[in-house]
Amino acid sequence: MYFADRLADASRQKHSVAILGVDPQLDTPTTPGIPAGYTLTQFCCETIEACAPWIVAIKPQLAFFEARGVDGMQAFAEALRTARRLGLLTIADAKRGDIGSTSAAYAEAFLGDGDFASDAVTVNPYQGADATMPFIAKVPKGRGVFILVKTSNPASGEFQDLPSPDRRLWEKIAERVEGWGGDFVGTSGLSSVGAVVGATYPADLKRARELLPHATILVPGYGAQGGAASDAVAAARADGLGAIVSASRSVMYAYLKAPGKKPPQAAADAIVSMRSALNDALAAR
Repeated sequence: MYFADRLADASRQKHSVAILGVDPQLDTPTTPGIPAGYTLTQFCCETIEACAPWIVAIKPQLAFFEARGVDGMQAFAEALRTARRLGLLTIADAKRGDIGSTSAAYAEAFLGDGDFASDAVTVNPYQGADATMPFIAKVPKGRGVFILVKTSNPASGEFQDLPSPDRRLWEKIAERVEGWGGDFVGTSGLSSVGAVVGATYPADLKRARELLPHATILVPGYGAQGGAASDAVAAARADGLGAIVSASRSVMYAYLKAPGKKPPQAAADAIVSMRSALNDALAAR
């Protein structure tokens, strides 16, 4: 079964478009990245387990695991195993993309059968088809790809909004993503070659849905980055499918604003509120 169909089925069954960004922050001068009394693996896995009933997938951010060396990558692998045990899909937020042979190695690392194997991976298309095709080649084997189109960060427009002869650069990339995914549309009407479009640019998110009628759109930027539920659901089709919305810091670190609650319980409460807000926004469209 195509990845996009599995994702759509999970959304229907759980009545949810919410996913958990597993982003264990690094220490700052005022706040530890890992709560007192927890190891990195415990913090990530217990948060995943607490949130599992209300989410369809996890999206671990590789940077926060890589920065912690071997121990971090072991925790990443354990987070993937925990998610699979709980029936959740896994999206490695790796943002990889390079020349063909290097992308092929990245694709094998994250979409193969090894320690870091995930159901899907995020990909940077800056080097063109050479960078993306090795990942897309894994789609017939049930894997998914989310290609960066219009990202949520404040400086994204520095390059992504540059004009081309007839439209902005990110819009050209969106058209290319729709083309790449055309051969991989499943029974849900959605392609396993998806796109990343941030909730922090709601007008662009609506435009992206027009340009990407068959793509599953991964929407970061909800919560801590300022994206609202009403903004995020603009990526969904009329039937409510075709979009998944990620929150990370606002969920994993909800305990900082909930004195007396253990981190997993605070995270679960935050994800329940997020799921409800997204469902209410979908119903109100």
